[in-house]
Amino acid sequence: MENPKVIAAIIGAVVLILIGSVWFFVFRETPTGNQEQLEQVLPEGMEVEPVEASVKVAIEPIENNRKVRLTIDNIPSKYKTIEYDLLYDAKDGVPRGVQGTITLDGSSYEKDIVLGSCSTNVCTYDEGVTEVKLTMRFSDGSSARVFDKTFPL
Repeated sequence: MENPKVIAAIIGAVVLILIGSVWFFVFRETPTGNQEQLEQVLPEGMEVEPVEASVKVAIEPIENNRKVRLTIDNIPSKYKTIEYDLLYDAKDGVPRGVQGTITLDGSSYEKDIVLGSCSTNVCTYDEGVTEVKLTMRFSDGSSARVFDKTFPL
């Protein structure tokens, strides 16, 4: 008959491996915004006019390309919200992205956007980002206009 301590150790190891596997697949960090998984700012097949030419949009890399500063100026007062998708490829070739909704309260807006992920005051930054594609949907509640541009960093 085999030693009961050896059998208990083997069973314990198998249980730990199973728990670790489940933990890995359930709680692992997933890319922030795989392009296929990102919800579209614009519904498929919907024709939307471009936003007014007076609206000025800029993307500026900051903190060694760890973040970008989104600046929007001359926003007409009729717009209440802006939905945006910021898509990019990281160094490892994995598509990444950031989505958000902006509630407007003026004619300009500025926000620093992390290229990576942050939780509990710890950020993991995506490296090797050379350009970002920004798509925005400006909405006044009953209609919408779009802005779409790729910015080199």
